Amino acid sequence: MKFFLDENESPAVLAPLRTVFYRHEFTSAHDEGLRGTLDPDLIREVKDRGFDAIMTQDRNQLSNRDERAAYIETGLHWIGHREPDAAGLQLIAATASAYLAAMPHILDALSEVTGAHSFRVVNFPQQVGQRVKINPLSL
Repeated sequence: MKFFLDENESPAVLAPLRTVFYRHEFTSAHDEGLRGTLDPDLIREVKDRGFDAIMTQDRNQLSNRDERAAYIETGLHWIGHREPDAAGLQLIAATASAYLAAMPHILDALSEVTGAHSFRVVNFPQQVGQRVKINPLSL
């Protein structure tokens, strides 16, 4: 399958996705020269270029009537998540880990569905105590 990473996602998440899911193609808006394209036009252009889904943080695409209609018309899938409450490396790690954990389930579902679908990816907790337990070692 072929996945398009919207310009609001960091292209740094492409490397882990490409490495783990090497049988699929992951490309960014920057790579495709589509940065700044309005969403309804973007959705149609992405479909014309042979993509199966758009990966994005733009949850408004699902509530905007014209954008939702473009997804339905093209049969393109929407894969998205809320922007994590993080920055820098934590933002990249949070986004990449959420997509990496969700992608096997998304791929399974995509093999069974017809027509446009939305896939809401759940982000991981970001606070250190939620992700890592730190304890001193002693004898």
